[in-house]
Amino acid sequence: MSSPRFRVGYAFSPKKERSFILPSLLDYAKLHGIDLVRIDPLIPLIHQSPFHCIIHKLYDPSWIQQLRDFTSQFPDVVIVDPPELISRLLNRDSMLQVVNQVKLPEGYERIDTPKQVVVNDLDVLVKNGLHAFTDLGLKFPVIAKPLESNGSERSHQLCLVSNDSGLKGLNPPIVLQEFVNHGGVVFKVYVVGECVVCVTRKSLPDISPEDLEKLEAVSSFSKISNSGTPVDNNEGNVEMPSLDFVMHVAAGLREATGLRLFNFDLIRDSNDLNRYLVIDINYLPGYAKMPNYEPFLTKFLLDVVHKRSGGGGAFSSSYVNENEVVFC
Repeated sequence: MSSPRFRVGYAFSPKKERSFILPSLLDYAKLHGIDLVRIDPLIPLIHQSPFHCIIHKLYDPSWIQQLRDFTSQFPDVVIVDPPELISRLLNRDSMLQVVNQVKLPEGYERIDTPKQVVVNDLDVLVKNGLHAFTDLGLKFPVIAKPLESNGSERSHQLCLVSNDSGLKGLNPPIVLQEFVNHGGVVFKVYVVGECVVCVTRKSLPDISPEDLEKLEAVSSFSKISNSGTPVDNNEGNVEMPSLDFVMHVAAGLREATGLRLFNFDLIRDSNDLNRYLVIDINYLPGYAKMPNYEPFLTKFLLDVVHKRSGGGGAFSSSYVNENEVVFC
């Protein structure tokens, strides 16, 4: 008797499809009973069905409406994830607010977010100089990020601003986020349903007051933490966050966002080693950069179609190597 097969549709931009739907994923999923099928957003979904599940990362209003119309007719098709939940992560002002909802048991390190403000009009800051800047509760250096975080090229155009002169060339609306020294390491935590993978990547180095004086007014560092360069423990004495801590933060964010496919960037405050900060959260990130992503995604999809995904199941845990932790 043949095993059941499941049809999972995916709706991505061409760029996202090229980076996510790799032949290795198609083959591995097919081997385990999942047929990944490309959805054309310009053709009604009902003409491309049936589907057991749909995964998507398109933000066009016409696509979102089509998805809602389809789910009203076929409520049993699992949508990963609902557009109204994803939308919260498309704005860097609302994105990190969910971190406040994460509750950790006593005895764990603290979880926090950097101070940040949304600036829609730079003229006030530029005209009033440092006084207006400090009134916002910030001090240099700061990281300037576009307000929108929709995966576009512009949304990745981050820069480090070291003084008030650097504010002049920025393009609002923007988020100004305090820069926290963190040992030049970012922990990228990938959440795939109930599986979590934590890897270390190089980030901006710590900046001393003396270093700050030597920096250019504004320095671009687009995608620096996405370079894919693992941290060399021999260079930086990198200590991974504890297994339980990452597990609880990931589970808390999964519950707060209602999302099942996302990642978040975590740093450790160099001046307070009991304080970790979430600095970014992304929906359906570049999972292909995650070690052995094919089994994780396939397991998740099988869980979804069997209606066993989501809902705070227990994790088992193990170290894969010095710079990678996996929970499933």
